[in-house]
Parts: sequence; C-alpha cells; structure tokens
Amino acid sequence: MRKNILKITSLLMIGCMLMSGCANEYFGLPGLFMEFAENITDPAFYEDFDPSEYDTDIWTWPDYEEEEITETFDWDEYDHDEEIESEPGTVTIFVYMNGSTLETESGVATRDIQEMIAAGYSENVNVVIQTMGTKYWSSKLNIASDRSQTYVIGEDGLELVRDDLGQLDCTIADTLYEFIQWGSRAYPASRNILLFWDHGGGPAYGFGWDEFQDDYDNLSVDEMVKALRNCDIHFDFIGMDCCIMSCLEITYALREYCDYMIVSEDFESSLGWYYTGWLEALYEDTSISTYDLAKILIDDMVAKNEKDRFNGDRSILALVDESRMEKLWELWLEFAYESEEKLLNTNFSQEIESSGKGEDLVLSGRIHKVRGRRSGLLNDLINEAIDYMLDESGYGEMMEDILDGISSADDVYVSDYCLTDLMSLAAIIDSDLSERLIRAVDKALLYVGATSDNLNLTGISVTLPYNDRDLYFELAKVMERCSFDSEYIDWLKQFVYAETDRMTIDWDALGDDLWNEWGEYESSDIWGEW
Repeated sequence: MRKNILKITSLLMIGCMLMSGCANEYFGLPGLFMEFAENITDPAFYEDFDPSEYDTDIWTWPDYEEEEITETFDWDEYDHDEEIESEPGTVTIFVYMNGSTLETESGVATRDIQEMIAAGYSENVNVVIQTMGTKYWSSKLNIASDRSQTYVIGEDGLELVRDDLGQLDCTIADTLYEFIQWGSRAYPASRNILLFWDHGGGPAYGFGWDEFQDDYDNLSVDEMVKALRNCDIHFDFIGMDCCIMSCLEITYALREYCDYMIVSEDFESSLGWYYTGWLEALYEDTSISTYDLAKILIDDMVAKNEKDRFNGDRSILALVDESRMEKLWELWLEFAYESEEKLLNTNFSQEIESSGKGEDLVLSGRIHKVRGRRSGLLNDLINEAIDYMLDESGYGEMMEDILDGISSADDVYVSDYCLTDLMSLAAIIDSDLSERLIRAVDKALLYVGATSDNLNLTGISVTLPYNDRDLYFELAKVMERCSFDSEYIDWLKQFVYAETDRMTIDWDALGDDLWNEWGEYESSDIWGEW
C-alpha cells in the first residue's frame, strides 16, 4: 500500500540541492517551491477550505519505550447467545488501523484520521478506530505510540474510549475478533462496516505489517476468516484501504461475512482513500445505498490521485458484489481447467500488463477511467519548474539518470505478485467459456473507478504463481485453511514450474524488507532543511 513517497521526496531534494549549492549561481523558478512547501503535504491543500486550519508540523514524536505484547482477552469472553439490540438507522464503522511504517515515517494514518474528523459528526454513526502496530505516532492527535488504543469520533473530534489494551498484535485473528466483538456491544448498530487500513500483500501475503512483530508476520486471509466466523456481525461492506487486495481468492473467502467489498486491484498511492466525502454523505443519510456510498468513495479517491502531482499515482478501486462470488468462482475453475495448456505456456500476469488488453473491456458502463491526469494551473507550474531544472540547469542529464533510477527502483506492478486481471485474461484466451466468464466478472463488479494511467486493469484479479515457489507455498497454506478445493490448490503448483518467457520479480534480491519492496517511505517533512 501507498508507495511513491521516496520518488517525490528525492525529486524535491535534488531540486533543493541544485538550487542551493551544487551550481555556481542560483537558478530555477524563484520561490515557487517555497510558496507551497509548508502546505503541500496537508490534506486540505487541494481543498477549497483554508489550509491554515491544519498544523502541518506533525513530525514531533513522543518518547518511545518498547513494551511487552499483552493479551487482554480470550475467545470465550463474549456470550454469543446474547442478543445485541440496535436502533434502526444507526451505523458503526470499525476501522482496524495498523499505522505501521506508513505512520511512523510519513504520518499517513494521522492524515486519514484528520479526513475522518473533517467530515463532522452524527449521533447515528459511530466511527470506531483501533490504533496499532506503530512505533511512532505523530503528536498531532496525541495517539499513544507505546500501546494500542481505541477511539471514536465525537462532537469534539477524536475521543479516547479504551486505553488499557497494552501493545496488541494486529497480525493475529484474536485481535481482530476482540475489536469487533467489543465494538458491536459498545456501539450496536443496524448497519455495520469494517475497514482494514495498512499495507496489503494480496491473497498470499495478507494484510498488515505490525512494527512490533517480525517482518514475515501478517494478518492472513484465513485469519480474517477465523475472526469473522466467530463474530456475531454481518457487515454491509468490508473495505480494504490497502494495496492489491481485490483478488478473487480474497473476495471469495470473505463472501459469507459481508454483502459487498471495496478493494484495490493495484497498489495504492500514499493518498489512499479520501474519507471526508463519503462520511459526510453517510452522516446526512444513514440509509444511503452502498452503491451510492461506494461511488462517492471511489470517485473521490480516483480524483485525488489524478490531480495530486506529488502524492498521487495510478489507482483503481472496485465495489464487489459478494453474492456473485460463488458463481464467479465456479466459472473460473471451469475456465482455468479447460485453458490449462494456454495458461501454463504464457505468463499472463505480465502479458496483460504489457499489452493493455483491459483498456477496451467496458461492458456495462460501470467501469470508468478518469481523464485529464494531474491537470490544473498549480500542477502546470510545478511541471514547468521541474522541466526547467532538467533542461536549463546544466545538470539535466545527471537528474534524468537519477530520476530514472528512482522510477525503476520503486515501480512494482501487480504482475510481480503473479496477479492477473481476470476479465482481461478471459478476453485474451480463446475459449468457449470466455464470454461467460467476462460477463460474470462484469456482474460482480458493481462499480469501478481508475485513473487514466491505469487502463489495463478492470477491477479484480486472480493469482497464478508463475515461477514463484515462495508465493505458491504461502498461497496454498491460506487457501487450505480457508477450505478451498484441494484439487485446485494442487493444480496451481504447476505454475511454479511453468516455462514462460519472463520470470517474476526476484524476491531474494530484496532481502527481508518485504513490505517496502516498491520503495522506502521517507518523512514528508523535508522543508525544514531549506
């Protein structure tokens, strides 16, 4: 989840270097960057309201002391026969927020909570946020770094409601289970929504990188299923503000626990979701349809990524109808077995990425791509300043090489996780089942939005572990624990030894830094150096 910060930071720091001492004379567009430097990372920067309302200097960290992980609950604590009474028209939103490196190094979780607070307050809607997995929370909202906490958004903003949790491990099913069980009793509602916030690693590597745990630990999909199966709550929708989680294996595994999912097939930029707009709509009308609510959420995220030069990136977000997953999964199995030879002879994950086969697959009109990427006067000025530094500084060739290096270092695509766009795959392979599979995908995707530079994806992927033994091993464990068909799990093993033209990414070369393979996260507070 949420890459691109390294590229942005490096670009601006290179510009600063060149303007402040690497040349014999000053050059560039004087004052252009200084004019907006203090506000550029602020969530209000591209809004109509006054950015001065936000204090952008959030990078003062509280003292941190490591604390032993504690467990304060067990699976038998809650009475499952207890009837939970709720008032009609009430909503509870459970935000399972593992801030991780995204918060520690860039304050991204704090910014998203600010967006939630900016939406206001409703007596009929409870936004319950559990903060975890972060060694250094920004001091902006006074969230503790040495322990997990639970907050709600009230009339006065962020209100602390639980401060006795210790340092929870957000990568285990128990923690998710307890949060939902406690929240459903403390804030009973007729409509419930569950949001996962952090890094995402697809069906093989799951959700979350808790900074207090080992790098290899994550909340796997089967652990999500374990927690949700033991809860008493059915969700209106489950949303994942994380990278690469719109996968058939995930949506199928969670089909019994929610009506819809809102998930991203691609990596998310540092912007992630934009929370203010859809929460305002929900506050105004708690009976708003999930489709209308999701449309606001998806359109806002895509629009933010289109126009934000510094933090935006290619994006896609889909509303998935979980009632369609049984049929879609059956059709995929039938199609996959019939097309085995073709699937094994070509790495379709990479073929679709390079060919852009998904661009014209707009069947029902629900899938749309936003045009006019990153336009506007401010961005035009920024582009001109960057071009000036490249072309007129005398360091253009050097900067081009540096920027190319940055780009190649952190550009990782869904194909590197062996994720293959499902609708595009069905369109490429000539099969009697192709049209049926395409239509089934189209019916399952109720609404999809994507930036105009993300035309080759259509909303949901499937995992084919081409030449990747480690990924297959992790995926097979998850699928077995989620009671997927054993025949299919064994069938997937063939892809590890498939003789395709291209190999997937060499994970061993990346070392143990599993969650930052698409670029390290640097603090956005670079302006103090100027």
